[in-house]
Parts: sequence; structure tokens; C-alpha cells
Amino acid sequence: MKRTPLRRRAPLCARTPLVRKMPLKRTTSMAATDAQRAAVAGRPCILCGSEHRVDAAHVIPRALGRSDALCVCPLCRRCHAAYDAGELDLLPYLEPGFRAQVAHAVGHVGLIGALRRISGEDRRPTTGGLP
Repeated sequence: MKRTPLRRRAPLCARTPLVRKMPLKRTTSMAATDAQRAAVAGRPCILCGSEHRVDAAHVIPRALGRSDALCVCPLCRRCHAAYDAGELDLLPYLEPGFRAQVAHAVGHVGLIGALRRISGEDRRPTTGGLP
């Protein structure tokens, strides 16, 4: 059976761009808790020392960290974004002043998981087996 090619009956026309009717809002699951914000209030960023717009940055992902004040450390917005993107090694800045936060992270995800997240590196061997 031979098929006939499909033909467009109406000409293509540009449509109006999609417009968001409701702006995105932070939900309580995305934000730090009051206890976490209080833990970093008045403290400078531990990386750059900035005191402007310091956030409660989760040492490990929020989904694993719950709402404990030991799950966060103070980072400015720029350092926080770089840490979340995996571009920063936070470990030298956490030791020794934030040792309790490191220990708390190890309790949540284990030693290797905490090291991978905090250092921003994947330290698994690159080869599949032993030489």
C-alpha cells in the first residue's frame, strides 16, 4: 500500500511566548529553618569573609540533612552558589571551626559521602580494577 505524503494545510505562524502566570515561590522544603538561620546570623562567610547576604548553606543536601542547626554553615550568596555547583572545596574552611558540622554530615551520609560532597570531588578510582 502506497502512502501519500502529509501536507500542511495551514501556514506556520509564530506563537506568543509562554508566560508564567504565577511567580515561583520558595517553599518551606527549600528554605533553611529558623534554627539554621539563627546558627549563621551575624557570622561572615567562611570562605571569603563577606558579611553581606550570608546564607545558611547546607553542608550536605537538604533532603538528607533535615532541620538541625548543625547541617549548615555560613556562606555568602556567591560562595553558596559555587559550592552547590561543586566548584569549591569547603573542607579546609570547615576544619577546625566547624568540626561539629563535618561530624554531623558524616553521621548523615557516611565518611566517603561527606568527603565527596564537602570537597566537591569524586575521589573514586578512574580505572575499573586493580593493576
